[in-house]
Amino acid sequence: MKSKIFIFAASLLLSGMIITSCKQTAASIDKENDIRFDSIIVNERYYLLGDSANPYCTLEAQFIYPSYYKDKNILNRLNRHFINSFFGEDSISVTPEETMDKYVLKYITDYKELESDFIEETRIFGEKPQQESSYAYYEMSWNEILYNKCDLLSYTVSVDFYTGGAHGQQGCNNFVIDLKTGNELEENDIFIENYQDDLSKIIVDAIALNNNVADPLELEDMGFFNVEEIYPNNNFYVNEDGITYTFNRYEIAAYFVGIIEVTLPFDKIRHLMLENSPVAPLVFTGK
Repeated sequence: MKSKIFIFAASLLLSGMIITSCKQTAASIDKENDIRFDSIIVNERYYLLGDSANPYCTLEAQFIYPSYYKDKNILNRLNRHFINSFFGEDSISVTPEETMDKYVLKYITDYKELESDFIEETRIFGEKPQQESSYAYYEMSWNEILYNKCDLLSYTVSVDFYTGGAHGQQGCNNFVIDLKTGNELEENDIFIENYQDDLSKIIVDAIALNNNVADPLELEDMGFFNVEEIYPNNNFYVNEDGITYTFNRYEIAAYFVGIIEVTLPFDKIRHLMLENSPVAPLVFTGK
């Protein structure tokens, strides 16, 4: 399981789905899976010392989770995966509602630990720090369904947060679930052996193309770190367009470069992919 990394936007997919057996035909891979979703949305604010004249923290969260699937055992596994990926692997609450309540409580409780520093700073400087100060904490997190067909479920978990310092932090984690088993797919589940070097070159070339440079080494003049050290990071999702990798801030480039997404069409990576993986119907259909 990937670690919890987070950004904010609002995107909600709540719809009924259609059962499909996912044979290797264009018609079958266009049908949506028999799974439905519910969501929990919170928007909380807490002022230091409970005084609206003081700086405050803001917590905004939108959590989408599976509420129906034809296989109850897999549904339970999906819910555990969604909860762990959004709230952290130490989450032990039974229901999404309970887990969200604990998440909100912990965030505000942690923020309250700043109150003694706030009191001391006010005493020393003779005035209260304003909301624009380092006390203006926020966290905005959400998850989003990216693909839900062919017995595959791709989704992402994102966050944008500030806890003091020069700037906030952003990031996102992608996940692909095999709905036949409820297991999360990793690179080793879909690529052939010794794929890393070849896939790395394809990723670097795609990033160079996205940045309109002919020589990938030119990326290093644009804020990227050593391009020879850019490797697949297992942070990917799949859809009918191919496999998309996400590299978060500071991962392969300086902060100002931002979050980097690169999509690899299946025809560029087909030779590196297993023909019997759960992703194969997307990869080898109509090749």
